[in-house]
Amino acid sequence: MQTSFKDSARSELLGVLPQKRDEIIAFLSALAKTCGSIEIAKKRYNLCFWLADYDEGLKVVELLKTLYPADFELSLDKTKTGAEACSVQVPSGFSKQALEDFGLMQINVDEYLSFVEGIPQDVVATLGCKVAYFKGLFLGCGSVYVPSTSEQSEKRDGYHFELQLDDDLFADDVMELLSDLRINTRMSERGEHKLVYVKDKDEIVKVLAVLELSDCVLKLQSIIDERETANSLNRVIICETANLDKTFTAASKHLLAIGELKNKDIFDTLPVQLKETADARAEHPEASLNELAEILGVSKSCLNHRLRKIVELAQLN
Repeated sequence: MQTSFKDSARSELLGVLPQKRDEIIAFLSALAKTCGSIEIAKKRYNLCFWLADYDEGLKVVELLKTLYPADFELSLDKTKTGAEACSVQVPSGFSKQALEDFGLMQINVDEYLSFVEGIPQDVVATLGCKVAYFKGLFLGCGSVYVPSTSEQSEKRDGYHFELQLDDDLFADDVMELLSDLRINTRMSERGEHKLVYVKDKDEIVKVLAVLELSDCVLKLQSIIDERETANSLNRVIICETANLDKTFTAASKHLLAIGELKNKDIFDTLPVQLKETADARAEHPEASLNELAEILGVSKSCLNHRLRKIVELAQLN
C-alpha cells in the first residue's frame, strides 16, 4: 500500500523534532493543546497525549523525559471515534507541572489554576520556539494533501494543507503565528471546528520548508514540476487539436460547396481563378489556409475571398 503524502510528512517530522529545552516545551505545548486530554480528579491532574501511532508516541516520551524524571505510560488504545491511537500518559505527579510549563494553565489572583486560552505567548517568544510550536500543531492536528498521492477517500483534487482547531481565539493566534513565519493562511469552518488552511502549492512548499521537511519539499516540488509539464503538454495538444478542428471544419465547408457546384453543373462555368482554388482545395483537404495560399501562390486574404465566393455561389444556386 502506497504511503500517503500526509503520512510521509508526519514520519519525516519525527526526525526533525526540537532539541533545545524551550523549543521542546513549545512543541509539547502545541501538541497538548491539539491532541491532549486533561482529567482532574480530587485536585490531581492527569495529562494524556493521543498520537496516531506507536512511533509518534515513543518520540513524545523521549522529549518528555528530557524535561521530567518520570516513567511515562505508553499504550495503544481506541479513541472516542473508534480509531486506533497511541496514548502517552504523564504521571499525575508531573502533569500539573507540565501544564504550567507548557503555558496551558496558570495561577490566577485567587491562587487557583485556570486554563489559558489561545497560544501562550511566552512559550513562542523566539523564532525557534515558533517553528517548534508549528511542528507540534502539525503533528497534533495537521494534514497535507497533494493531487498525485492523496487517498481516494479524501476526494481532494488540488494541493491542501490544514490545521483543524477547536476555537476562534486559538485559530486567530495560529494565523498570527504563521504570519510571523511568513506563511499566508485562510480560515474556514468545518462543523464545530475552525480550519486554518493553505491551498496555494508554492505556499505549501514554504510550509514544508518551515517545518524542515526537506524530503517532502523535494517530493512536492517534483510533483508540481511533473504536473505542470503534463499540463503544458496537454495545453499544446488541445491547441493543436483545436486548430486541426478549425481547419477540418473550414475544409469540409469548402468541399461541400465544391461538390454542390459540380452536382449542379456549375463548376465548369466558374472563373479560372475560382476553379484553380477549388481544385487545390479538393486535392489538399487537410491543408490550412496558410498552406493552401502558399500552394496557389496567393495571399491568405485573396484565398479567403475566393473560397467565400465559392461558398456563396453554391448557396445561391
